[in-house]
Order: sequence, then structure tokens, then C-alpha cells
Amino acid sequence: MSREAFRDFLRAVEHNQGLRRDAAQCRDDYQLLALARRHGFNVVQRDLWDDACESAITSWFETSRIQRSFLQSTPPQSTPFQSPKT
Repeated sequence: MSREAFRDFLRAVEHNQGLRRDAAQCRDDYQLLALARRHGFNVVQRDLWDDACESAITSWFETSRIQRSFLQSTPPQSTPFQSPKT
């Protein structure tokens, strides 16, 4: 539930100029969390940590050679089992 609240808060910040201005003035995570709670969003410190980790992983995969190899490979063609002829 909390992660959904965090995503809802981010959408609200994106779409509300006053809230965006208030969020930009926050000097640390605690002020940002307090702002979210004042506006009715049940956001916790763990949400900020999870979002940062998720962003780092996404960024890594965007530049990784591993991602390209997964995208370029094609799945093996499955063939129906054929019983031996007797």
C-alpha cells in the first residue's frame, strides 16, 4: 500500500505546481515525507529507499550489455514431442 501511496504522491507533485514548489524546497527526506503526509499520502522512508534502488537498477539495465543480449536473443522454438516409430 505504501509504494502505491508514494507513486500517487509523485504523480500529484508532477501535476500540481504548488506541491511541486513545496517539494523542491524540501532539504531532506524527512521534510519530503512530512510534506507527503500533510497532503494525505501514507509514505514512509522505505519507499524513498526502494525508489532509489529501483531507479539505479533500471539505469543500469538501460546501459548494460546484458539487456541487449536478452533483447536480441530469440526464444527456442518448441516442438511437440514425437514418439519413436516402432
